[in-house]
Amino acid sequence: MIARVDRPHSRFFHCLVAGAVSWLTLAIAGCGSGATTHPAVGRAVGRLPLVSLADGDRPAPTFVGHVTLLNFWGTWCPPCRRELPGLGRIATRLADSPRFQLAAISCGAGGPDDLEELATETNRFLTRERIAIEPWADPRGLARMLFADGYGFEAFPTTYLIGSDGRVVRVWSGYRSRDEADIAAAVIDALRGTGQEDSRQEPAATAPSGSPAGR
Repeated sequence: MIARVDRPHSRFFHCLVAGAVSWLTLAIAGCGSGATTHPAVGRAVGRLPLVSLADGDRPAPTFVGHVTLLNFWGTWCPPCRRELPGLGRIATRLADSPRFQLAAISCGAGGPDDLEELATETNRFLTRERIAIEPWADPRGLARMLFADGYGFEAFPTTYLIGSDGRVVRVWSGYRSRDEADIAAAVIDALRGTGQEDSRQEPAATAPSGSPAGR
């Protein structure tokens, strides 16, 4: 189950929740959405222009030296609302692991995002559902544009597992109830391999062409 990202970028991610046809397509695709080859796998992810919706002074997360679940979601997106509690459970179980982090990026339905409105809607949802995570925002949409251009981001929700070397290991696009167990197992595997690449320098993020950061 997914909500498609609408292109082109100039129309900025006005999204339509996919219905039964999208669900059937994913079901036919089988169990391998997170396991099959994805164009983002192996690509380096640098620092992203994210803003914490819990603490505006908190610096954006870095990826080298951590195992990260980077998730694009929205309160307006039904499959996102179904998936996020599972990611919250994974984060809670790994709360004592300093090498793990969940960067759940709350996105508006069409933007740029109004940070005050986004924070209100996001925190209301998290409180109601009792999901204990720190939400992040992508206020200018640059992270979404970057991932749409070079990391195969086409639908909400999409979750990227980034290894401690700062490179994408796995990708899950859309929501399936079985994904929570698959994601948890992949995170544990990544944590077991953490440490050998931690000394590498963090790669720089490449801004999408035409964006302010790319000029």
